[in-house]
Amino acid sequence: MKKIIIGVLIGALITGGIILILNLSEQQTAEQASGGAGDGERTVEGDNELMEEQNHAESLIQTTYSEGEYDLEEPLVVDDPYGVAPLTALAIFDTDESQEITVTVEGESEEQNISKKIEGFNNEHKIPILGLYPDQENTVVLEGETEDGEIIESNISINTDPLPDDFLENEVIEAQQEKMEKGLTFIIPSGGYAYGIDSMGDVRWYSSLPNSHVFQRLENDKLVFLTQKVEQSNQYNLILEMDMLGQVSFGSYIDVTNFDSWGVVHHDVIELPNDNFLATDHDGSGYIEDDMVEIDRQSGEMVDELNMRDIFPEQVYEDYDGASAEEGDWFHQNAVWYDDTGDDILVSSRHQDAIIDMSYPEGEIDWILAAHEGWPEELEDKLLEPQGEDFKFPGGPHAIMTLPDQDEQENTMDVLLFDNNIAVIRGDEETSEEYSRAVQYRINTEEMTVEEVWSYGEERGKDFFSNIVGDADYLQETGNRLITSGHAFEDGDELHSRILETTDDQEAEVVYELKVTGFKEGESRQVYRSERMPLYPENWEIEWSE
Repeated sequence: MKKIIIGVLIGALITGGIILILNLSEQQTAEQASGGAGDGERTVEGDNELMEEQNHAESLIQTTYSEGEYDLEEPLVVDDPYGVAPLTALAIFDTDESQEITVTVEGESEEQNISKKIEGFNNEHKIPILGLYPDQENTVVLEGETEDGEIIESNISINTDPLPDDFLENEVIEAQQEKMEKGLTFIIPSGGYAYGIDSMGDVRWYSSLPNSHVFQRLENDKLVFLTQKVEQSNQYNLILEMDMLGQVSFGSYIDVTNFDSWGVVHHDVIELPNDNFLATDHDGSGYIEDDMVEIDRQSGEMVDELNMRDIFPEQVYEDYDGASAEEGDWFHQNAVWYDDTGDDILVSSRHQDAIIDMSYPEGEIDWILAAHEGWPEELEDKLLEPQGEDFKFPGGPHAIMTLPDQDEQENTMDVLLFDNNIAVIRGDEETSEEYSRAVQYRINTEEMTVEEVWSYGEERGKDFFSNIVGDADYLQETGNRLITSGHAFEDGDELHSRILETTDDQEAEVVYELKVTGFKEGESRQVYRSERMPLYPENWEIEWSE
């Protein structure tokens, strides 16, 4: 008889305080923000509340473990050990001989098995179990191998609860597994549950913590995760570093006193080479979504700041009369990317219809990818000159990233982005809102020119048009592209998010297509971004507090 603990006390400690998911759209963010309401005060500070609760839970687990005898055949199994990742568990046991353990969650088919070998021969084992199916009895295989090559196997069963009633619905339209990048497809919402599905569309991981926009794997194989601080349940203001079991190892809380809307940290958090975080936030002025703070990875406090109003001439923001101008949302920064080849950052500005490359932390502009009309004279020499007859500048873009070298030329760089194709204050009015696309541009930084080398989306027409949100990722192993049209209408009727994986051919082939429904306009539960990555990170050692 296997010894299993389901729902350890951490569930009561943490999930008892989890707040309802906020339902606001990206459009409403600016409409309900307090831009123009006068200066407020911003604070950035470390937050250890979840870590302290989890340390207490670990103590309870350790006490339970010390009172029994647990081995490979009868391990202690703790369901959802940190109370925030319901489709996970932790197996703890000792072995007389030093063993290396492989854990496998059996899938609906052999192709859907999720396995991980925990490298290293040990006598004491803490084995993370990831990839359980919801609402069923899961079979998990623990396989131990001794240093002499002897194999010992044990099967355990883990029952899981159903998904929450307000979970999004997933329909796989296409899945050519042999051509796809390996891993789960992770869904990152504007507001709701972040989750991962396998190629059959089955949910194999999710967090019960509400998430908004930020969910990325870090250099240390943990996640950066944006959520809400419990006592201020209507705002996304808490940046966490946590692993796939939900164990939190860092927290930083940002508060802006005159900002009442949901996105205090509104769109992006990235990791800098010095290990600090760079987060898009608000500075407490009458303007919004034009500021970034660098956060110390140890203290959780602000160590630097970069504000777009310090970079651009006053007329750019003072004379802005586009979307949400009355709320001070002249820039609407929705993405930041660190380019390690030049120690620069690339930022995406929806309301300037622009991608800007600048030094960090100085903020000196190197180039601007945008239609040329409406820029002040002092920035004209920063505008890239388009090449080719079919060239189109982006409109209301999202999700900028640089690609690995594509042409072996020192003076060029390739960038990939999601072109929503909605002309906010500049751009092609004739094609605006006819389609959205992923587009790859090649920029010659010496000649200050730009050309299109690849795109996908135009051929899908209005059914692929997303007036807000969107994502485009380069997939490292296959060279495929993962494209997210997050707020689209099918035949002018059903609101949905659509995620595509295509090849990088000029006539791109769709090898994966997912349709996500179950949300309504204005709820902000649409897919903001998607990521493809293995459920288990490459290297992972579970660390407990002493």
